[in-house]
Amino acid sequence: MIIVAFCLILPLKAQLFNANVEIFDTANLVVMYELSLREDTTHLNYVKNVNQILLIGENGINSYQDYNHYRYYRDMRRKVKDGTINEWLMGGLNVADYISNYQFEIYKNHHNKTISTNDHIFQMGLYEYEETFNSFNWQITSEIDTIHNYVCQKAICDFGGRTWEAWFTMEIPISDGPYKFCGLPGLILNIADTQNHYSFKFLSIEKPSEIINIERTDKDRTKTTKDNFFKLQDKHSNSFSHGVRNMTSNDKAVQRAIEYEMSKNNPIEIIGN
Repeated sequence: MIIVAFCLILPLKAQLFNANVEIFDTANLVVMYELSLREDTTHLNYVKNVNQILLIGENGINSYQDYNHYRYYRDMRRKVKDGTINEWLMGGLNVADYISNYQFEIYKNHHNKTISTNDHIFQMGLYEYEETFNSFNWQITSEIDTIHNYVCQKAICDFGGRTWEAWFTMEIPISDGPYKFCGLPGLILNIADTQNHYSFKFLSIEKPSEIINIERTDKDRTKTTKDNFFKLQDKHSNSFSHGVRNMTSNDKAVQRAIEYEMSKNNPIEIIGN
């Protein structure tokens, strides 16, 4: 995990010092989810849990990302603003507090019904690709359940090579949800694939106690297609895994990081399907 953490933290410092910020909207609601995932299908008993955040904009632009990724950017900008960034980086920054394996930022534009994914491939740079809300061909069923005191209805769709079962509530009339999922007549609270390899569970929804902008750092992005991004990602992953396979270390933490990189074989969207 140490290797992963430094891959996240170190490149972002230079980018944030030299980049402006694009503000798309202001968050009216903050929704928290817990993602439980099995990245290694050879060890299905190992489940990793991470928190992720959905920001609902006042004017139809929403964003979704890993919570630690979000917190790192937020805290970095605060330190830049109050002039304590150098002290924070030199002594106050605890890398372990911001470890995140997910650097994607997803922006959903409810005006033109597009989903823009910004994602980073290590040593290759930042990429951006678009999809549409039509990517989800939802089938709404008659099944009803109660989740966190909200009456929910079940819907099913195929996406990214998996079949997904979602529970949405019309008591929160927001057509959105975790990750890229959207397009139902209410907020998706829980959603999981039928193999239960990836499961998003609703934690909370609240109005922010301070102004939260839906924004991204204005830095160079390579615009591409989803298919091409996945091909590049897969090619790099194979190359990286080959390099990692030849690494050795007596440091247990480094060895665990190597084993973690070697074990990932089960992405949320299965390439080629």
